[in-house]
Amino acid sequence: MKNYIDKWTYKRVLQLVVGVYFIWNFVEVGGKLSLVFGLLMSIQALLNIGCFSSKGCTTSNVKTEVHPVVKNIKKIKIK
Repeated sequence: MKNYIDKWTYKRVLQLVVGVYFIWNFVEVGGKLSLVFGLLMSIQALLNIGCFSSKGCTTSNVKTEVHPVVKNIKKIKIK
């Protein structure tokens, strides 16, 4: 459990607080979109998935070889 708690960053805590706020907003007001958004934010914070996770929204760091596109351009002479 200590290992799990040590991995929490301020971003995850903030995301969980926002999620709980939207769930509380659903309880008080009753907007179903608030419940969906609140559950989504809370689950992402608890499971450390999504853009706030430690991996972020990055893609793989594997560099691929890029070949520039070369086009043959013909010159047109105007008379």
